[in-house]
Amino acid sequence: MCSSLEDDLSPRTDMRIGDLLVESHHVGGVFSPGHEHCKVLTNDKWTQDAGGLPRHSLLIARPLLEGDEIVSEEDVHTGHRLPESDPGYAPPDPTDTDATHALLLRVSDTTDIPQEGRLQTNRYDAIQEAITGEGGGTASPEDFVDVLTRRQIQYSGVEAKILGTFYYDTNEDDEQRLSFSSDVQTFFSAGHYVVHKPDHAALQWIASYPTTADTKPVKLGDVQYTTTDIWGDGASAGMYFDVEEFIGAKTAVFGMTRKGKSNTMKIIAGAIEAHDESIGQLIFDPSGEYAYVNDQDEECALGELHAQGDDGDLEAISTVYKFAAQEDETDRYKPLRTNLLARSNLDVVKNYVRMELGNDSATYTENFVTVSNNIPSEDDLEDMDGGQQTRAEWLRSAYYAVISRAIGTDDLPDDFETMWISVRDEVLEIVNDNSHLDYEKKGPSDDVPLGKWDGENTLVEFWSTVAANTSDINDAYPEDRDWVNDDLDNVLEMFRTAGSQSGFGKLRRLQDYHNPAREVNVAEEIYDLLTDGELVVVDISNGLEEVITAEKERLVRYILNQSMDRFRSTDEDELPKIQIYLEEAHQHFDEYGRDDGEMNPFVTLAKEGAKFKIGMAYATQEVTSVDPRVRANTANWIVTHLNSEKEINELGKYYNYDDFENSIRNVETVGYSRVKTYKGEYIVPVQISLFDTDWVKANTPFGVKKDDEFIVEPNSSRQAD
Repeated sequence: MCSSLEDDLSPRTDMRIGDLLVESHHVGGVFSPGHEHCKVLTNDKWTQDAGGLPRHSLLIARPLLEGDEIVSEEDVHTGHRLPESDPGYAPPDPTDTDATHALLLRVSDTTDIPQEGRLQTNRYDAIQEAITGEGGGTASPEDFVDVLTRRQIQYSGVEAKILGTFYYDTNEDDEQRLSFSSDVQTFFSAGHYVVHKPDHAALQWIASYPTTADTKPVKLGDVQYTTTDIWGDGASAGMYFDVEEFIGAKTAVFGMTRKGKSNTMKIIAGAIEAHDESIGQLIFDPSGEYAYVNDQDEECALGELHAQGDDGDLEAISTVYKFAAQEDETDRYKPLRTNLLARSNLDVVKNYVRMELGNDSATYTENFVTVSNNIPSEDDLEDMDGGQQTRAEWLRSAYYAVISRAIGTDDLPDDFETMWISVRDEVLEIVNDNSHLDYEKKGPSDDVPLGKWDGENTLVEFWSTVAANTSDINDAYPEDRDWVNDDLDNVLEMFRTAGSQSGFGKLRRLQDYHNPAREVNVAEEIYDLLTDGELVVVDISNGLEEVITAEKERLVRYILNQSMDRFRSTDEDELPKIQIYLEEAHQHFDEYGRDDGEMNPFVTLAKEGAKFKIGMAYATQEVTSVDPRVRANTANWIVTHLNSEKEINELGKYYNYDDFENSIRNVETVGYSRVKTYKGEYIVPVQISLFDTDWVKANTPFGVKKDDEFIVEPNSSRQAD
């Protein structure tokens, strides 16, 4: 048996029941046992020496006698001692001999003991005498009852919930280890269960179970039963978690605004980023506090963390995307918007068109959306022959003309890639007769170039002219069919319908998504970073709410689609692991279907993400806003302060959170949480650590850089293997 817990989180194979009682405080004994609850006899002196017995305190009940041990009359008398015992009496050391098991208890309330009626009368008499004595109502210790009576009335009862049993089993190597199970095999009516309040080191091991030193634990915070500290000695018992519990799993962080939800999410993200395994992380940052330093971070933010790269240079661990970023700002800060006129971003454009017009009931917009969904890509064009390819090129060109007109005719960049189309002379003549421009056939294929020419947007001018003269063009076309067929006509109708809120005017908001300096598909770029195990922060603190929502949904939908495709086409072990973080989750989980028929991507992520190795941490103050199916599959729960009875009652349906109802409602201390992890067997009240430089130094290998100088140097001793 270990004589002490020198490592604080000793491996389970090194632990014994007695180690849980090292430096513990004796606080009483069980006098009414059961399978789920028990009653404990305690005493004011014992509880004061132990620093109090607040509600939710974790206690260890160890059987003093087991098996066929016989209790003699002499043992009964010598074993019964009062707090003010003979100075020469030395109680037995509970760690001297080991037990087969010990019960883990959690204080739930006070309870009556058999002599409660008599003791209550004595207490009444004692306090009445003290406050009505010779001092004229001013009580003093001298006015209190004699010491013998005082000893008797100090006894009281505590009701405790039995969380389970610590016992011994063997691991796969046939080594004995200390384990815990959330039930009780039996109880002994005369088992003489002696109850102890664990010391800090043992409490740390209990609170972190089954996380131990051999799992590279990360500190979440300190065990704290109450925010009141009268007899504290300054020591603390940490609560540690195994990062593996959060990777690929759903984590809920519930609590009111400004109660520490974001701080908790930063700790989880920081711990995962410091993990040995390559995990891509995507954080949607609604207030900029993940990307940049603020007053709460005490010189530290996720976006300011740096690590040593393969070449030995110190590099930022994150890439930040934001709406206002300029392409040349730094390598770390990239614009979120993309070039909608780049042919490589055709799928991005289609997505925005569906988003903007999907709920529009006008027939011509419905027709345009239908055609938009089928606009061929450049790869599609290569698989076409002759006239089919020619008409497809007309359709693509007209489609981009509508998009360019919606973004702004004058905003077509000078380096826009020219679109070449084949046009019959009869058609070109009518266009030139009705346009202020003179279009000519050029190049080896004798095609008409459309794009930017001498400051003019020839693309928009050409197709708007065709739209205005469609009847004449079809009449002049020498073949039996119309030059402007139905699909092309449905596109050109966007030019014919006038008004700022009609036709192409309905796509005006594409301006907010457009960045001519970015040729890449940002969603594809972010997904590539995630598959490489990078940390990506999307700063959505600035921008129109509708645009922000659209960008978030587009990114999540793209990640889901890519992961689904990989799931179907590759070995599951080769799927990239990704974590996504959502603040204000109630804004994302409120709808399951959309008017446009598409599934809410956040709901799909919550329900199916784990199958594709996509984990999610979501934070909200509205428990009921999260679908019950999502909650039922949430692995890790962190609950701060809630003030709504409705939300607390809903929370009480999960694990034993109903036991913490009063605490959740009444204690408003920032960061004070009740934590249940996936591997953890019970809820632990924890004061979450502050994500600051001290936490970064103790739990990660990262350095903190501010104003081009490191205020914390990278910690090589915590570098991943």
